[in-house]
Amino acid sequence: MEKDFIDRYFTLFKNEQLLLIILGAVAFVAALVFYLGLKTPWYKGFALPMAVFALIFCSAGINNYSKTSALRIRAAYNSDMHPELLKSKELPRIREQKQNLRVLIYVNLSIIAASFLIFLYFQKKEGNEYYMGMAASLLLMATISVIIYYIMLGHSKEYSEGINKSTANIIVKEEKV
Repeated sequence: MEKDFIDRYFTLFKNEQLLLIILGAVAFVAALVFYLGLKTPWYKGFALPMAVFALIFCSAGINNYSKTSALRIRAAYNSDMHPELLKSKELPRIREQKQNLRVLIYVNLSIIAASFLIFLYFQKKEGNEYYMGMAASLLLMATISVIIYYIMLGHSKEYSEGINKSTANIIVKEEKV
């Protein structure tokens, strides 16, 4: 596996995490403006889920962003010096990451469906602007999450396929515990 391929994947991953951090910060500021500045029930309801998603985006983005350089260096070193470690360590890590992204996508798709139904339910009743705002915010933030996680899943799939191709002839000895 070429180092350029590894560097490209981790650069994309780092940029995705930076996007999450920026998106989370913007969403948090918007949530504060909605809650403290606009003060209508709809905007107050809209602000709460937006703030929660913003905190999740920021914390996940910062956590992953800080780990990216070390993972990139380890993968680049292993591609040259110990290609068998790519198959035994990096490939399982990427498989786990892909599985986690799939779970996050399904959870957010469930949130989208539930928030849409909640919005429709409260739309028929008077005086429920707060809950309609919450449902609209959940719908928006979960949709953004699905898009971001889907893009990240695509890059992870491409990276794992590259690892599989480059390490196809390497046989990993399994240790018996």
